[in-house]
Amino acid sequence: MTALLKVKNLKTYFFIDKKVIRAVDGVDIEINKGETVALVGESGSGKSMTSLSVMKLIPNPPGKIVDGQILFDGVDLLPLPEDKMYRVRGNAISMIFQEPMTSLNPVLTIGEQITEVLIYHKKLSKKEAAAKAVELLKMVGFSRAKEMMNDYPHRLSGGMRQRVMIAIAMSCNPKLLIADEPTTALDVTIQAQILDIMKDLNENFGTSILLITHDLGVVSEIADKVLVMYCGQVVEESPVDDLFDEPLHPYTIGLLKSIPSIDHDTGKLIPVQGNIPSPENFPKGCRFAPRCPHVFDRCLAESPHLINVDTDRSVRCFLYDNKGDE
Repeated sequence: MTALLKVKNLKTYFFIDKKVIRAVDGVDIEINKGETVALVGESGSGKSMTSLSVMKLIPNPPGKIVDGQILFDGVDLLPLPEDKMYRVRGNAISMIFQEPMTSLNPVLTIGEQITEVLIYHKKLSKKEAAAKAVELLKMVGFSRAKEMMNDYPHRLSGGMRQRVMIAIAMSCNPKLLIADEPTTALDVTIQAQILDIMKDLNENFGTSILLITHDLGVVSEIADKVLVMYCGQVVEESPVDDLFDEPLHPYTIGLLKSIPSIDHDTGKLIPVQGNIPSPENFPKGCRFAPRCPHVFDRCLAESPHLINVDTDRSVRCFLYDNKGDE
């Protein structure tokens, strides 16, 4: 498969009150055409900052991408001037943000917000854009799509607003869809509908998806590959089935042990002990060491690199440094 997105050694730092906040600290991501990659981890692990970095939406100041490459279809996005990047956003790369109510404009109708994107990026007439908008609303499951065009965001439920955001995101047939916690705060039934829509887009249009989530149940439903983030770094990369069958990193194992299973009685759930350290004061050595049940002296002194343990699996842990190449 051909790589659509290649993120290399991405570093996004925030400079606040003479402190350096290393929100994203050397992240590599590769997404092939038609592939769905999930970026998972606790709140504060750097997932959303990674996705905003790809879109070049980091507020500057105080934030800045200080190093790395973001290669999209072979073109490095980082040196692109804003006028060219503006054409990439919404056209080649679209993003669904975490809270649709704050992403949709409250004073514009749903129809106005969808047609605006089509007129700007696709150069359609108002009539053509309106017809396409109705088609998009039908695609994401609205039976009364024509009437919906005149509705305002506040009249819609959370799930309906999220579907509208997907319709806007897909209006220009993007090659890459970035979905930041697309099912958060939605009930289980609506979550399933949103995931089905995203799977259909992936299968029918070949859209690549970068899914940002902390919900491992969502990951098992939709992802091909998983990257587990902790303290601004990727600590494990794996095909989705392998990750659930045999997690490698102690943090990944802890995450899986902390969720219930309907297949068998897991007994008492075991939380990951402790809290994520502050990004302005990461511990020396392995960043997971203060919470790790397998910690030993080397972990406290050295910072591990990603170690290849298989052709398509890697882990940032000294427990595996004799099973692959650092």
